[in-house]
Amino acid sequence: MSGRDIVIVGGGIIGAAVAFHLACAGEGERVLLCERAAPAGAATSLAAALVGEARENLNLLPLVRQTRADIAMLEADFGEHVGLAEVGAVHVARDHAVAALDRLAATMRAQGVAVENLGASDAQARLPWLDAASCVRRLFFPAEAYVEPYLLASAYLRAAQRRGVACRTGFELAAVLVEGARVTGVRSSAGEHIGADVVVDAAGAWAALLPALLGLALPMAPVRSQYWITAVHSLFPRAAPIAVIPEARAYARPELGALLFGLREESSVAVDARRLPADLAGFVFDGADPAGWESLSAGAPALRSFFPALDEVGIAHHVSGPSTYTVDGHLVLGGFAGLAGLFVASGCNGAGIACSGGIGRVVGELVRGQEPFVDPAPHRPDRLGYCDPFAPELLARCAAQRSAKRSG
Repeated sequence: MSGRDIVIVGGGIIGAAVAFHLACAGEGERVLLCERAAPAGAATSLAAALVGEARENLNLLPLVRQTRADIAMLEADFGEHVGLAEVGAVHVARDHAVAALDRLAATMRAQGVAVENLGASDAQARLPWLDAASCVRRLFFPAEAYVEPYLLASAYLRAAQRRGVACRTGFELAAVLVEGARVTGVRSSAGEHIGADVVVDAAGAWAALLPALLGLALPMAPVRSQYWITAVHSLFPRAAPIAVIPEARAYARPELGALLFGLREESSVAVDARRLPADLAGFVFDGADPAGWESLSAGAPALRSFFPALDEVGIAHHVSGPSTYTVDGHLVLGGFAGLAGLFVASGCNGAGIACSGGIGRVVGELVRGQEPFVDPAPHRPDRLGYCDPFAPELLARCAAQRSAKRSG
């Protein structure tokens, strides 16, 4: 491992994307990615993995476009398959959401994103489960897509390894080593020291734990993200488009002949990152609603008005995992004033899969001392000064960010 002076902590999709972009810039032989378990085996694999440009936050648009460019490169140059399904997305609105959807369409058209108006019969044919006739607006964004998140993360990592990146599993971080005002390496829980000029914190839902070792804080917390998968049914064509329904606080996409759908709770649940186990299987975010039934019951009336067969098709699976939300809706990218060599790539606000390539590129450019292709200033980890990442007040603010976010 001699000469590997860039250590990435975390082998989920963000860590893998950072490694990939460093490798593509010719730095692969310097990079060691450390993961305590299996790469892409934690929160990455639990994501719904929508990869869409149609979003209100234009700061994310170049990051998403970089991800799509990366996917094209991984497929064409590395022969990787990431499960990309470019099925498009239908956004619908009835009442109070119509004006917002019209604004989104105008903004997207101005950004060069294709948008089509759909008639009721056309929308109904594409989404047989949707009560399309009751919708005032039915807009189709043909380039929207989703991926298999495990496959994309694995493709990033394999491509990075082919360009020189080394990967170490079973590495449990215990300390970040610092001399003066700069990072000098990391130490594992087993006592192994690895010297490094650069440490990249890409630990996802656990990312706040690493800076906390140095008395530093990230303005983010893990917040429950959950979705349900129906039973297989003829209402759900396998190549159907994604659906975005702001008035039901819902999104949906096809899932092997079933329907995967998510609901944004009015009161989201955040957890102290110190509570998260390494293995998320069976982890309960909310003891009062461990299987998400209360959340589904609360959201069902609004969803049922768009999805009349909701009660008939049945629910086959419930999936929950941690997404990292910040107090202000910006990401957490870059370094800390007064400490050289430590960089963070996290705080994705539910857009980690979609923005993974852009995040990887930005952090890779920062590590290499280059001007990033987007302005990282709004996303600096220390932009809000010190705020205790484990304080109940911060957890509540991060949970509120998820609840306030519009689907899509």
